[in-house]
This record gives sequence, C-alpha cells and structure tokens, in this order.
Amino acid sequence: MIQRRKGGDAVAEAPEPRYPVYAMVSTDIRRDLVAPLRHMTRLRLKHFYRQASYGDLMPDEMDENLVAYRSLLDLFHRLQEARPDILQGVEPFSIRLLPYLYAAFVAARSRQIPLVVVTLENRPLDVKHGKLFSRILRTMLRPVLGYANLIVYLNEGARRNVLSVGPYVDKLQRLMYGTWGVDLDEFTPQRDGREPELGRDPVLLFVGRLHVEKGVFDLLDAFGAVKSRAAGARLVLIGDGPARGGLERKVGVRGWTRDVILAGTVKNRDLPPYFRAADVFVAPSVTTRKWEEQVGMTNIQAMACGVPVISTHSGAIPEFVPDGVAGVLVPERSPSALAEAIIDMLDDKARGQRMGEAGREYCTQHYDARQNVRQAENALLGLVERTRYA
Repeated sequence: MIQRRKGGDAVAEAPEPRYPVYAMVSTDIRRDLVAPLRHMTRLRLKHFYRQASYGDLMPDEMDENLVAYRSLLDLFHRLQEARPDILQGVEPFSIRLLPYLYAAFVAARSRQIPLVVVTLENRPLDVKHGKLFSRILRTMLRPVLGYANLIVYLNEGARRNVLSVGPYVDKLQRLMYGTWGVDLDEFTPQRDGREPELGRDPVLLFVGRLHVEKGVFDLLDAFGAVKSRAAGARLVLIGDGPARGGLERKVGVRGWTRDVILAGTVKNRDLPPYFRAADVFVAPSVTTRKWEEQVGMTNIQAMACGVPVISTHSGAIPEFVPDGVAGVLVPERSPSALAEAIIDMLDDKARGQRMGEAGREYCTQHYDARQNVRQAENALLGLVERTRYA
C-alpha cells in the first residue's frame, strides 16, 4: 500500500495483517460459551450456529462473528462462502449431531484445510448408544477423526471414547475449549451491591437444570436433614426444567414454601451476585445411562466467586473440583452423605472460608477464560502454520 504525503513524497505503508479465518460450528449457543471468544484476537472468527436457545445473549453480544444457519445445506454453503483457513466441527459422539459434523468434515476436506474436533462426551459409547449404534457411530467417525488434525478433549471419558474409535493418541490434546472457564472480573468474590436478599442464614444455592440427573430430589431430601440442625436454613434453586413441578409438590407437602425458593431462570450475566449471597453451593449430579457430568460449569462459577462447593463423583466433576481443597465430593444418590457434608461445612465456617478462598485461587490458575482462549488460539495458529508449510 502506497500513501502520498503533501509535497509529493510517496511513503510505503505496511499492509494490514491478514489473519487466518477460523470457522467454528455449533448448534445451540449460550453466553458463557460465546462471550470469552472476544479474547481470540489473532484469528478472524466466524462462528456458525443454529439457534441461541438460552436467550441470555444481549444484542451487543451478537456481533458480526456470529452467523446463523437455517439448515444443514445452508451451513455447508455458508462454510464454503467463508473460505476458512481452519475449521472446527461439533461434538462427534452425538448421533443427532453427526450430520453437522459431516458438513464440517466435507467442507474442510474440499478445501484441504485443517479440521479440529472437540469432544466432551464421557459416557461409554456402548452404554449410552447400545452396542449396535455405537458400532455404527464408530464406523462413521473413522473418516472424520482420521482426517482431523487436532482432537481436543475436555475430560478423561471423552479421551477414552476417542481411543475406542481408533489410534489417535498423537492428535489428542486436552484444553479448556468451548467450555472456556469464567471471566474472573465478573465471577468474583467482591460484592458490588447487586447481591439479592435471600433471607435467613445459612443459604444453600443450586444452579442448573431442574432435572433428575442433576440430583435435585436428593438435594431436597438432604435439606430436611440440614433443617434439623439449622432451622433457619434456606435453599435457593435457580433454573428450570421438567422436575420443577415435582419439586413444587414436594416443597408444598413438606411445608417448606418459605424455606425453598424456586427462583426460575437467571441469565448468566446476573448469576455472580447470587453465588456471593450463598454460604454453600450444592450440585449433587447423578450418573444415568445416557449422561454424566462432563465439566460442571456452575461448580467452577461458584469457586470463582469464593463459595465452597459440595458436589458428587458424577462423571468428570472430580477432574474439575479438587476434593478437600475447594469443596467436598460425596457419593451419588446419597441424600444422607450430602446432608452430612453440608452440615459439616456450615458448622465449621472457617473451613468453608478456606475452601472458598482455595477455590478462587484454583480458578485463577486453571479456569481463567481469557487465558484458556489464548491457549487454544496458540494451538490453532500452530496448526495453521504446520499445515501451511507441510
């Protein structure tokens, strides 16, 4: 580029850098997974999504990087038009999402560009899908994973599933990817005056889907034992789901309508004050045939806010919550063990405070979304460079 000054002298001006185009493919998007991507500064991001079904993204967060597609064919055409230098597909171990993964695979292969596959699915495939369908799924995935340049996994179960498809050890890398962590300036122990008045002390908090697999009925049973030791205890349930009606009936039968608050859905940006208003965060997830906890984002959010966590050994939770450091993990489906852990935490406030502080420190080391996005970006740029000069 040549720029002329007054007087006629020509001065060479450096051309604007050309950043590699990175195409991400998602189906549903939500704020805690999208907002950290603003820290991706050395790749030109195009994030293709089907729907923003959680309703927690503000208009100013729906920037030009987000591109909605209407159908599988529309996705494929938009990927071709974007002319990406590197492309990321959807979760590989979902039969429902397999067509979208193949759209990304075909688009990447047609352009001969690197393909990144990211997986969180940690249920054993034969258990989740049955032996016949898991055999079909593995067969369908071999061309995709064989072509992929990088396979990112977030937990050890996902790694085992990848290796059950083929010998892809050299392609595997563990990163906090997609589920990036938290904004440590937003999820912080520092109060800002927005904390809700949740009533009596102590306050137990749950945040998540109101579903049997999240252990909400175990939590309600445990709450009865907690109240026998702390009569003024209050339980706050944030979220919605199919178990809400059953919970409301149980609360009514037990006469706890003033002790148990079903607060409904709270947007991600408004959650930190609720965490800070709680004494203990409780997430008693349970494993089912088709699901187990893959990360446990609300545990991480609570830790970032300096709140001690009580959770279970479901799925990958022990990989993300250091037991005895940031909280206590108990056996699944055991209201008595859950109640005992809660009571012990409430009885020893100094211990709870130490665990809350340790959890915050652990988050700064491992779950800083800004740092995790940049780490992923480094890996992606390295992949682009290796492919460019291969």
